[in-house]
Amino acid sequence: MADKKHAKRVLLAVGIAAGVLLVTALTPFAIPCLFRLVTSIPCPACGLSRAFLYAARLDFLAALRMNILFLPLIIGGTAYLGCAALELRGRPAIARLNTALSKKWVITLAAALVAASWGYNIITGS
Repeated sequence: MADKKHAKRVLLAVGIAAGVLLVTALTPFAIPCLFRLVTSIPCPACGLSRAFLYAARLDFLAALRMNILFLPLIIGGTAYLGCAALELRGRPAIARLNTALSKKWVITLAAALVAASWGYNIITGS
């Protein structure tokens, strides 16, 4: 029962994110990076909003150039969304995905990707 509630929250969050992306794509509104405003240093996620906008236009190469974290986020997000949909259909999947994602090598790989992205963002100033 708790996993179904979790699945509904995941789907709601995806809907909200899609709405924000749509507003950002259709208006001159831009999402500022608060970390960069305070420190003048780009954060590891700088460029992700633009990456998702490029992906919405099916320009995946430009999306990857904006922020390399786009790729694991889109793959992981799609997997999580699929698991949430399975949960709503009565098939337990979120717990198995969470178990897989909690393995040490996955966490180490994720940390290395974030560090590499942050280093790239600092060097390029993006």
